[in-house]
Amino acid sequence: MAEANKTTARQQFLDSYTALVNGISTARFDEFKDFFANENDFEVAVQEFRDGLQQELVTKVNRLWNECDIDTNVEILESLKSKAAGSSNKMWRPTGKSVSEQVRPLVVNKLKTSLKFYQLQLGFQKERTEVSVPWSMKYAVCATINDRCDEIVAGTNLLH
Repeated sequence: MAEANKTTARQQFLDSYTALVNGISTARFDEFKDFFANENDFEVAVQEFRDGLQQELVTKVNRLWNECDIDTNVEILESLKSKAAGSSNKMWRPTGKSVSEQVRPLVVNKLKTSLKFYQLQLGFQKERTEVSVPWSMKYAVCATINDRCDEIVAGTNLLH
């Protein structure tokens, strides 16, 4: 039965796209009628457009269906649907967990990411400080020596 559901679900999508494409009327292309020699050529061109569009849509749906493993997802949805068949209560959260319980893993992951970022930032700041402190100490010593030299020079100028 699961195999029938898979085929049915895919076929329903394809049938929907076929109906969509077939619903495109020739009236939508009336502004291009003047470019065709007769009505038959115009209708052939519109039909070629429909066929090309339908082929592209079918190709995209089939590729998406296979790449996203929609068959498995349909099976999961069907099993969830069959589990809930006996229940008449509406459940907004099928897990039955409270909101805080349900989002707790997301919060923990965010906190772990934040902690990792802060640890990296702290390490970076520590490196910068270790590089800056000796330089600033050297600068402070040089500035102190310069100030002292200026005082000495100013003092000797007063003597003369």
